[in-house]
Amino acid sequence: MHKTLVLIVVLVVVAGCGGKQDTAMPSSWADFECEGRKVAYFVVGSMAASEAGVTIDCESAGPRVTRWAVEKDGTRVEDSTNLTPGEFDDLWKRVEGTGWRHLGDCPPDSGTDVPVYTFDVADSEGAVTFTCDALRPIFPWNTLIDELDQYAARIEGTRGKNTIDVEDEGLTP
Repeated sequence: MHKTLVLIVVLVVVAGCGGKQDTAMPSSWADFECEGRKVAYFVVGSMAASEAGVTIDCESAGPRVTRWAVEKDGTRVEDSTNLTPGEFDDLWKRVEGTGWRHLGDCPPDSGTDVPVYTFDVADSEGAVTFTCDALRPIFPWNTLIDELDQYAARIEGTRGKNTIDVEDEGLTP
């Protein structure tokens, strides 16, 4: 009896230590309806990168947020993470609150070196694209940027982490 109990415990421990497993989508997500919803913006000419953007969509891989940037050398860096259906639906309510179906291009800033923001918003009933030449877009365009950036900030990854290389050769302790 004792050997059987020890064997069962060992088998349970070994089964539990099987390493990282692929996680399936929770069954609660089965009722989620994407309805072609997507909201995205990208900016060209910002201080962050030569081109950078955030997309929140649900069509290809379920609800998710993706952030990306194109460095000066042309390298594209991209990170993404999943959202729950509830998070996606909550965000979509705020996107709807901007009146995106009726937005056009925002009033442009004057001057040189003004970043250009391009927005794409869509659902099953329609899609719009509009631009904003501004250092900091005004309401309601800024609401789209702020909402997407809040979700993009949740993404784990190395992009945006503060690092510094220090040349310490020749320094004494």
